[in-house]
Amino acid sequence: MTDSVVSLFRGAVTRITALALAATAFAFSPAAHAAEAEADAAIPFDAIKEKLSGSSSTSILGDEDPAFRLLFNNLSGEGKKKTVQLTIPSIKPVKNYRLTSTFGFRTDPFKGRRARHKGIDMAGPVGTPIYATADGIVGRSQWVRGYGNYIEINHGNEIQTRYGHMSRLNVKANARVKAGDLIGFMGSTGRSTGSHLHYEVRIAGQAVNPMPFMQSNDFLLAQKAIPGVALGGPAE
Repeated sequence: MTDSVVSLFRGAVTRITALALAATAFAFSPAAHAAEAEADAAIPFDAIKEKLSGSSSTSILGDEDPAFRLLFNNLSGEGKKKTVQLTIPSIKPVKNYRLTSTFGFRTDPFKGRRARHKGIDMAGPVGTPIYATADGIVGRSQWVRGYGNYIEINHGNEIQTRYGHMSRLNVKANARVKAGDLIGFMGSTGRSTGSHLHYEVRIAGQAVNPMPFMQSNDFLLAQKAIPGVALGGPAE
């Protein structure tokens, strides 16, 4: 087994969560996403090496390890992989930002008590460009309660992304967009304490952590930046 193949699949392991979450939209229940993602991230690299070399045992590839089989089923079908990739929100919606709030439970900046944050907050100057993170069709482009100026994009296979608090919207409802298209500009509209993008990824209506969908580890660097004050998000 060559070093290049080993390197390739090391990279695949770091991005397994995004593949698994997208693939589950075809066959698995939304409630299983979080557990499957954690299982995928824990797959031993030695098991992947054994699979590639043909020396893996049935105990590794058996029915007790659906997450492992899910990875290779998706990588083995080129046509299906391309279809899935089109609907995976796999690029950053903002090129330069400070991560001021992560996905999950946090202290609500308005109520001062613990509450679930269904996306991530990416801070930057007012007017910072915001981009579609995958191909899709704009479902809504309008003012929506706590989101302020808001865009949602439907990517097919029950995958949706949401973008909130924008200063200005650049696309209209029912417009077709490609990954990387300019859809709006950062602001502080709605339920917000400062200029930032509130970004969500949803599968079958369920909010999931957007972080694993990033193509690189740039978000780790952003998370280490000096914390800002730009927080927000809809009160759902």
